[in-house]
Amino acid sequence: MDRRMNGLVEASVKCVLVGDCAVGKTALLVRFTSETFPDSYRPTVYENTGVDVFMDGVQISLGLWDTAGHDTFRQIRPMSYQQADVVLLCYSVANPNSLNNLRHKWITEVREYLPKVPVLVVATQTDHREMGPYRTSCTAASEGKQVAQEIRAKGYLECSALSNRGVQQVFECAVRTAVNRARRRTRWRLIDINPCKMS
Repeated sequence: MDRRMNGLVEASVKCVLVGDCAVGKTALLVRFTSETFPDSYRPTVYENTGVDVFMDGVQISLGLWDTAGHDTFRQIRPMSYQQADVVLLCYSVANPNSLNNLRHKWITEVREYLPKVPVLVVATQTDHREMGPYRTSCTAASEGKQVAQEIRAKGYLECSALSNRGVQQVFECAVRTAVNRARRRTRWRLIDINPCKMS
């Protein structure tokens, strides 16, 4: 997937990131859009950005919506959900409680507003499995995959914004999932994007 700054956009995809505070949603977006890693933590209230991507011969305008994980902003989050094409449910492998909240809190909220929009489960901060104080308490990939199956997510992906591992694949799969769903619903019949391959 190539990023482009101009040209004719053939399709658009709105992707919303949801999950607990401090699981790395903003870092994931910053790494993808600017190829840098944020040097400090700054809680998000409501932010969106966009980037044009070129995939399988099709230029796509990818709208990225970062949501606040704190309950204080529960009334604001639904604004981000409007007309979403795909949702990334994010949790940190270094915070097992964030995976639990994904299963019991976030999927419920997302389904309340977006009952039919595809979701992908995204395990973030996987670099903690190899280094740092959380090494021994990190959740395994099998735990995340199990939750993804339970909530009927379209797939499970892992990434580290710090080491830039898996970041590109997360957004590539998000775009492929959204576009292929739209094609099945006849919204974009002439656009041909290969399906996402996930483990």
